Amino acid sequence: MFRNCDHHVSGLQGTQEEKGLRATLIAVSIAFLLLLPIVPAASGEVGPDALTSGIGRFSSIICADIDSDGKNEILFGSYEGYVTSVEYRSGDYFVDWTSERYGTRVWGLTYGQFDDDPALEIIIGDGDGEVRCLDGITKEEEWHSVTLDRDAHGLLLHDLDGDGTNELLVGCGFKTDQGWGQVYFFENNSSEPFRTLPEPWNSRLRELDIADLDNDGEDELIVTSGAALGDVKGEGYFRIYDLETLEVEFESEDLQGCVEGMKVTDLDSDGTLDIILSNGYRYREGWCFIYSWNGDTYGRLWRSENIGPKAYGLDVDDIDGDGTPEIVVSNMGGYIYAYDGITHREEWRSPELGRDVLGLVIYDVDDDGQVEIIAGQGGYVGKGDYTSGYVTPHVYIIDGRTKEVEAVLGEVDEVRQWLSVFIIAGTAVALIQIAVIIRIIVRKRRLLE
Repeated sequence: MFRNCDHHVSGLQGTQEEKGLRATLIAVSIAFLLLLPIVPAASGEVGPDALTSGIGRFSSIICADIDSDGKNEILFGSYEGYVTSVEYRSGDYFVDWTSERYGTRVWGLTYGQFDDDPALEIIIGDGDGEVRCLDGITKEEEWHSVTLDRDAHGLLLHDLDGDGTNELLVGCGFKTDQGWGQVYFFENNSSEPFRTLPEPWNSRLRELDIADLDNDGEDELIVTSGAALGDVKGEGYFRIYDLETLEVEFESEDLQGCVEGMKVTDLDSDGTLDIILSNGYRYREGWCFIYSWNGDTYGRLWRSENIGPKAYGLDVDDIDGDGTPEIVVSNMGGYIYAYDGITHREEWRSPELGRDVLGLVIYDVDDDGQVEIIAGQGGYVGKGDYTSGYVTPHVYIIDGRTKEVEAVLGEVDEVRQWLSVFIIAGTAVALIQIAVIIRIIVRKRRLLE
């Protein structure tokens, strides 16, 4: 009788022990699942989801230490309306910050000083005509424009009146058949523009610069445009305005494609600035051009071979350390070209990197003393016709000297992915084993008591 009772009590204890073990395992599993989102990956891999789509188009990809933490960031806009910051640290790339969602087509992006505090500002323009200024450190919004025309993508900070504070110029425009492109001038104390061009002009005014282009001691404003809509031949121009009166001093011939890339620099060190342009339209031709003041007018010095369609990404720098600047251009076909800035000879063409490499910047992102070509690639969700379409996005980081690809953001590293799976699975098994061992020890102690 007592033996049966003992057996019953022992069975009851065993049942209680099993329930306790199950409860422990459930608790461990829940804790493990809760920890999964914060378990660091096997690397600083930046996946495609972090990049969204249509990234870095036109000039919406920049690189600098914008938050003043001693580490460089790559910032780029996207079709969905986000700005993403990827930081290089400890030999790898990590998503440092993602903005809130703004209007679609955040393809206006620059940085600099727009107030009197020491922090840099991030200037963001979206496709709905909204322009915002964010503190580069806190990422808090400091200024917001009134709603402008669509595609507020042309952004330029410049001290127009010499008072030590920059003004902001914004180029806009959409629906090129209506010709409503406009440049708005802002001060940081008002959301309303204090000045505009005397009349609208073409559209897609995405590249602006201010410099003394004709060596007369006075700065000029240079603006690029697109002027085509539909399945027609491309059309585009650049204009030079007197900065004081905003009267047109020069208008180029039709360059046969939207002019979406522009840099102003003295390529050959002759004392006269050169205007470097790149263009294209849909699946048609695209070129790179150089214009310069010749004493009478702005003459064309060079036009590349056809490097279209959409030769939109453009930057200029000495990428290989030979003392001569290179002109670096990227296109819709997925190629990057590098031309000698003096001889205009093609020095390099990348392998095909994937469709829509439509924005790039040259910068020493990893502070190794050698600049990199940083290129945004990928079509966008929301447009699947003959002009674009979704393509998995990437950011390519290419050594300027060796042309080796140093990193590909957005690329899923399968080895690292499987390594992460094994690490997580091993951790789970270890936690379960520990839980079992603890229960066995507790049970033995109770039996001994």
